[in-house]
Amino acid sequence: MEQEMKVGRIGVAGETNISREKAAGTSEFRELFSDRVAEKLGKIPETIEDMTKTQKELKELRAQREFTETVKHVLPDGSIRVSEYKQGHLESCYIQKPKLHAVVDTSKPIPRAADGSLLTSQQETKLVPRRNILEE
Repeated sequence: MEQEMKVGRIGVAGETNISREKAAGTSEFRELFSDRVAEKLGKIPETIEDMTKTQKELKELRAQREFTETVKHVLPDGSIRVSEYKQGHLESCYIQKPKLHAVVDTSKPIPRAADGSLLTSQQETKLVPRRNILEE
């Protein structure tokens, strides 16, 4: 009593006919898949609109976050340091030298004429800033 065993053909990597049929899928699966694809295709315009709205919102938020700040510090010698900050980071910094004007130098002696009179018009001058923080 030998039993006959009927084996379907063996395919690639030991697949039998049954597993090949399962892998191929049934008509129900095909219908389900095609319905799902049609549903996704119908939502594409809505999805694109949502994406453009989101991109606009992101651009607005980035524009709000971007700022440039200019800070001026008056230094004791009268010069002004101008610092420009972009996004909170130092972008550039430079120093404006003070505007100077001539003042009589009191530490130097006043020249005298031969007869002993003071020559105030020939007195030495020095340049000092118009504004001095230490004196204010």
